[in-house]
Amino acid sequence: MGKKAKITLICVLAALPLLLIAAFLLLVLPYVNAASSMPEGASLVFFDLGGGEYRVEWPEGENAARYKLTLDDESVEDAAVLDTNSTTISGLDEGAHSFTVTPLGSWSLFGREQLREGEPLTVTVPLRSPDPPRAEWLTDEHAKTLTVNAEPLVGRGCELRLLGADGNERTLASSDGGITVSFGGEGELPIPDYESPYAFVLRVVISGPGYEITGPAGEEYTLEREALLSDTSELAIEAAKTNDYVLRWTEAKGDYYLVQRLDGGEWETMGRVECTDELEFETGTLASCRTYSFRVVGADEGDDEGVYVSESNELTETTERSPLYCTVWPLAKMAFYSEPDAGSERLTDIPAATSLCILGEENGFFRVRYRGQYGYIDSNYCMINLPEYLGELLSFDITNSYASKYAVHGYEIPEVTGEVVYGYENVQLADGQFLAPYLYPCCGKLYEAANAALAQGYRLKIYDSYRPNAATRDIFDKAALLIDEPVPELDIHGEVPEELPELAEGEVLTYRRLWEEGNYGLPNFLAQNGSMHNMGIALDLTIEDAETGEELEMQTEMHDLSIYSILARNNQEAVILDSIMKGAGFGGLTSEWWHFQDNETRQALSLNIYMWNGVSCAGFTADDTGWRYRNADGSYLTGTTREIDGVSYTFDADGYCEFWPEQNEDE
Repeated sequence: MGKKAKITLICVLAALPLLLIAAFLLLVLPYVNAASSMPEGASLVFFDLGGGEYRVEWPEGENAARYKLTLDDESVEDAAVLDTNSTTISGLDEGAHSFTVTPLGSWSLFGREQLREGEPLTVTVPLRSPDPPRAEWLTDEHAKTLTVNAEPLVGRGCELRLLGADGNERTLASSDGGITVSFGGEGELPIPDYESPYAFVLRVVISGPGYEITGPAGEEYTLEREALLSDTSELAIEAAKTNDYVLRWTEAKGDYYLVQRLDGGEWETMGRVECTDELEFETGTLASCRTYSFRVVGADEGDDEGVYVSESNELTETTERSPLYCTVWPLAKMAFYSEPDAGSERLTDIPAATSLCILGEENGFFRVRYRGQYGYIDSNYCMINLPEYLGELLSFDITNSYASKYAVHGYEIPEVTGEVVYGYENVQLADGQFLAPYLYPCCGKLYEAANAALAQGYRLKIYDSYRPNAATRDIFDKAALLIDEPVPELDIHGEVPEELPELAEGEVLTYRRLWEEGNYGLPNFLAQNGSMHNMGIALDLTIEDAETGEELEMQTEMHDLSIYSILARNNQEAVILDSIMKGAGFGGLTSEWWHFQDNETRQALSLNIYMWNGVSCAGFTADDTGWRYRNADGSYLTGTTREIDGVSYTFDADGYCEFWPEQNEDE
């Protein structure tokens, strides 16, 4: 052998081990690594799809890339090699069938995939599907649970399955009896969304060695969100700002919610909130010193009005004292400033008795709007409308606005008694409410007196507050004409008063005898030139039972201009009134049990204003929504265009201005 051949032989022999190693790495090792097997204790699961069709599932094999399924020792048609661990088989008849699942490992030879069979799983299944189960479905809205109770299952179990939007099922729980699923919080499932209900089915399960047969689904059960909601909700209230509240409530049954407020014994709807919206409602600014009751009810679309499927608790809230949006009238011509400061620019002057709406209070000034401009007026010389400002703390019967009670111990004063007093023509509004102007700085004492009365079970009832000087003069002049006139035979009630002065023989009872006694005379009962009422600092009032509204019986009727009304004749009820009012700092008149005035405020402000004119509410008024124009009778301009103070305004169906002219916009 030549030297060259020897060298070649030596190289071949040296390379042979490397070739063998390479062959092993290339061919043998991938084959070895492709070994696969089924999990120990693995079983087949059969889902009856109906009509002899079954979906078969098995656990994933260890290191298995494919599977081969054979039925009764024959490959399943079109499913000899499967990419997944499940398949659907059709045309199976009932009876025993042998199923073999062989895991297939994957390896590559010269770039081509090769499959290696692993240890197979063979199961003989007595294929007979159980009947669909019948069940009772129960929801508990308080516990937020769904319970399904299947008919008795002997030796069988059942599974509760959730149907997905894609048609797939997910097992939630299994049992041989009742199954309960909880929702929300830490429950198994969240509460379903509106318009996205859950769909459940129940299937019977038969188990055997190496197999499990899940029968056809029972009747589908749909669970709407509302089924898990209570018919009661919890209402809470929070103050967002002064007299403006946010109502919030817990979810309850209903497609939508109505937020309601008690008004005159009837529930009036304030607004509607859809069930899919945030469950809250802002009341807007409510009137001062009033008690409001709220509730929230749930209703379903299509139900008749007033049919509710849920209801909240009732909440009661009493608003604070606030002048916001109240009506005020200047007691005299007043400077209108650009800022809440008497040293700021004086925009113009506002005439006395002009109806204005309070937009805010700052540094002793009211912010108001006058003829398209916003500015400030001194609150000390403004009369505020008591029904708006002190609300339900008081009651009102301004009889001078519709049928004056002025009489002389029951005997009429012609053209006064039972008539509208001059200057009061616009005090009673169309809805029966009254205007009761009263000087703003005096309201603190009245507020104190009103609360003191309520603490004793009474309510102050106002018969008169601001009285135009024109009315004072008119009443006095008409009464003075009677001073020496004999009284009528019968009083305004068609009777003879029980108490009358003793007359000398042959003496005729005149009006003078009912006015004059001791130091008393007509001027003690009627001011001739100026009255504290003309300054807006006096009140004529009585007290009533806060529960029944029944007036306490005083020694005379209201506005009985006679010696029988003097304080020296006060009965126990009049003493109570006197104690309440004077306890709050008011002064009185010795001649009238009903009259009280704020002397301290008069002195502090050096008041000497006897305003002549009556008042009206005619003018612009505002609320949280916008501006409206109010007529003298309290009604609003609606659905019209009207020129006011030289400017054209358009009002919508609710009376709100559709726009302010640009040159009048403040901000």
